[in-house]
Amino acid sequence: MSKTITNKSKGLLKNITIVITGASSGIGKSLSLALAPLKPNLVIVARRENKLQQTAYHLKKQKIKHISIVGDVRNREDRESMIKKTLNTFGRIDVLVNNAGLGKVNLFLEQPEQEIDELIETNVLSLIKLTHSVLPIMKEQEEGHIINLSSTLALLPAYPFAVYCATKSAVKTFSDCIREEVKEYGIKVSTVLPGPYNTEFNQVANIGKSDFRGYNVEKLVKKIVKLIMKPKDNLIQPWHFVPVAWLAKISERFKNKVTFSIAESILKAKKETSLELENKVEKKEEIKFLTH
Repeated sequence: MSKTITNKSKGLLKNITIVITGASSGIGKSLSLALAPLKPNLVIVARRENKLQQTAYHLKKQKIKHISIVGDVRNREDRESMIKKTLNTFGRIDVLVNNAGLGKVNLFLEQPEQEIDELIETNVLSLIKLTHSVLPIMKEQEEGHIINLSSTLALLPAYPFAVYCATKSAVKTFSDCIREEVKEYGIKVSTVLPGPYNTEFNQVANIGKSDFRGYNVEKLVKKIVKLIMKPKDNLIQPWHFVPVAWLAKISERFKNKVTFSIAESILKAKKETSLELENKVEKKEEIKFLTH
């Protein structure tokens, strides 16, 4: 019996190596800290060194075996370095959590091409390429688990998020396809489809506020920890999004009503955020004028 199965049956993840991308904040950071009591080997990866070191500091305090790697998953050399350092340190990769992602709110007709490229490269291409590099390692081990972060917006696409929704739909489809291909090698593939959680997502996406309630990210990561312990194909959270997604699948009218409501709320939040920023700029200019 493999050490992965043995440890999981005891409710532990000791000596199981888990790689988490986008671990400097949000879901990635929260998941890293939530896994700590189970004593896995953690590899945390992110672009922002200062924030990544904050995650590493908390893991060090709990005496968790870990390495922190500053890198951009969009960069081939960084991906290769991440895998090499992980294998050199821990000898294997049991779980890969493809969490690194980016969201940008913009009407498609107004969206800069650079932003489109960034969304596709971060959310889809880097995820596919990193998975492509890790799967042969898991195949040789005869076990492994890929966890890909999608979004409930893949099931309920809202037009101000057209490219973002397209990337998250691609993640869901990609996961469904490779799941069938790799299961004969003892490899599991799961897709996590979260709703709106309290992370930095809204700030990065330029929608500082919205009418939709942000859910507690700690509750989400507890579910992801359970997913690592007992893999399943899809995890939709919060739970009440499951019947909404199901109804949207069977009723186009219902789906359109829900997605339109989401879109209007997102656009409203974007406008409010833009006005706030404009007011701040105007006040700074006014102060600058008065002090000269």
